Amino acid sequence: MLKGHFRMKFFNFKNKRVLMVIFLALFLVLGIIFSICQLEGSQSSVQVHKKDETKASIGSNHIKRPQKNNAAALSVKNEPTIVKNHSLDNFFSHNGFIGSVIIVQNNQVVLERGYGYADTTQKRNNTSNSLFLIGSTEKAMIATSILQLKEKGKLNLDDPIAKYYPNFPNGQKIKLRNLLTHTSGINGRAETFSKKTPKELLQEIIANGIRSQPGQWHYLDANYIVLADLVVKLSSQSLREYLKQHIFQPSRLEHTGFADANFFKKQNSSLGYVKQHYLTDTQTEKLPEFSQLYGVGDMYMDPADMYRFDQALNSGKLISQKDLQTMFTPGSSSHYGMGFYNDPGLIVNRGFLSGFSISNGFTHDKKDFIVLFSNVKDDKISLGTLNGHILALLNSQH
Repeated sequence: MLKGHFRMKFFNFKNKRVLMVIFLALFLVLGIIFSICQLEGSQSSVQVHKKDETKASIGSNHIKRPQKNNAAALSVKNEPTIVKNHSLDNFFSHNGFIGSVIIVQNNQVVLERGYGYADTTQKRNNTSNSLFLIGSTEKAMIATSILQLKEKGKLNLDDPIAKYYPNFPNGQKIKLRNLLTHTSGINGRAETFSKKTPKELLQEIIANGIRSQPGQWHYLDANYIVLADLVVKLSSQSLREYLKQHIFQPSRLEHTGFADANFFKKQNSSLGYVKQHYLTDTQTEKLPEFSQLYGVGDMYMDPADMYRFDQALNSGKLISQKDLQTMFTPGSSSHYGMGFYNDPGLIVNRGFLSGFSISNGFTHDKKDFIVLFSNVKDDKISLGTLNGHILALLNSQH
């Protein structure tokens, strides 16, 4: 019996040793698996990080952008994206500019960053991917669309507008070219804050008649509202569908869209201020009724997308070089061609809306670009004057 008892204890002892060995083996295996998973996860995150860093690009220049959901990135004050030209950076910092800019010298981005607050209440800074209402600079896209339709044989610039709208006032004498160059002589329409359809806008323009015969410069949104409606008529697409397919996609616009009353709720949107409000209270400039800015100011962008549009336009991706020269040929002493002013220093267009001031210009040799998006309406700061100073700085460094 004693012998049997001894065998039973020995058997139990052996079982315990086996169990301990099995447990240790399992522990080692699980540790190895966990280490491998950690290594693979870290390698994957590095690959994703590298992909995010190079995702946004302008031509051959890669632009690092804060991720949209990264709250820490949004809270960093005036963190530069690209600052290769410190004299330009100092110029903006010391001249009270509020907004975001891209400056290109010899086809290389030398400055891309934000200055000041996008939202004074939240103390949220303008960054390289802040969104701005672009106002009348949208007209360049409408002019491009008309020239695209011309190249497809859908219209001729010297067609009378009566060919497409038989009841248009003085319609046999007003050419499409007159609408593009703001020399149509129409009275236009007054903007209000009530919602309007494109058809209602067109009816008002037709009902208001003319103020003079064609040929005299008179800048009116109404000219381009008519042209926007013509794009729809001849393309059989809505204006937004046409612009997305024929302008946004070939230009690779990544942060461009159509504005409505919810614009200020967008994560990266800048708020528009007037000078007396800036840093004294949180009141913003009143938004317009965007339905009344059909084709002439119902769009938002960031500066990088404006530069992409300029690149696509000048490189022949949107219209031919021949029609590009037509676009830049002034139709009057105002220097305004079709969507752009052809000034001695720059080919430039401008937009002003609800506290936003936009200037988009490039040199005649298409090597230098000056894109200024400001969210403060300040009578003491002229974007035209800033363009002159910046251009002089760039010329001194060529």
